[in-house]
Amino acid sequence: MMAAGEAQMPLVNAPGSQQMVLGSPLQENMEVTSLDEDVQANLCCPHALSCLLSTICFPTWLCSIKTIQQNEHAAVLVWGKYVGSVTEPGMTVINPIGTELRKVSTARQTMDVQELKVVDSRGNPIMISGNIAYQVYSVKKSRVDTVDAYSYVHQQAPMSLRKVASRYTYDDLRTDQSGAVEAALRHSIQAAVADAGVKIMKFDLTDLSYAPEIAQSMLVKQQAEAMIEARRLITASAVTIACDAAKQVKSMGHELSQETEEQLIKNVLTVICSHNGVTPTISV
Repeated sequence: MMAAGEAQMPLVNAPGSQQMVLGSPLQENMEVTSLDEDVQANLCCPHALSCLLSTICFPTWLCSIKTIQQNEHAAVLVWGKYVGSVTEPGMTVINPIGTELRKVSTARQTMDVQELKVVDSRGNPIMISGNIAYQVYSVKKSRVDTVDAYSYVHQQAPMSLRKVASRYTYDDLRTDQSGAVEAALRHSIQAAVADAGVKIMKFDLTDLSYAPEIAQSMLVKQQAEAMIEARRLITASAVTIACDAAKQVKSMGHELSQETEEQLIKNVLTVICSHNGVTPTISV
């Protein structure tokens, strides 16, 4: 099942040909050729030599029935040359002489990128982890043009994560309210693994922290910033309360001299802004 908002990969018919071409991620001005894309294989007579030998050795057809599982594609090679793909699940009769099937799962898969050390745009070393959801869409690219598509994704993912994370600050990576980081990660690794026949569904950050060597210093910095912000709020509120207190005393009919009003405001500010308990004093 495709996730909401994701376009289903189309099947495109090549102009002037009866061969069916498997869809890949949409690109502008994409040229569909049998050299680059999957085509439906001719299974009974893929090569003249195979037909001749299988006719002479007719009993070999007893081994010609192959099974393609659901969410599985197979590349067909005849005498070492790619001739097409099998994309429909079920039992299939394939000429047994000189043919080889290379299967790949097209089901959705995930992989983790664990505890990768990256330097952000401010030069701070951070530890970052991510999770990738991907799907193989081309058996030719993943099993013929690439040695191992899964290892290819595993090797490309850390490089893409380092490259993208280094363009953002720690705070940008931590919040990412606009989704710009996730989109940049997904596009970066998609460009790297497209030649392996892999489509990236998601690339989410799962863990983010400062590297151990600066974690304590950054914690002290964050505490200091939080304390400054709290003090700024307390001071602004204390000024408002002190001025309102002086006005309220006057509105109740009490006469306050300039000196007494200033002392009142000073006392209120001292009580509110002080860290410690305040001890009242009386002049004698």
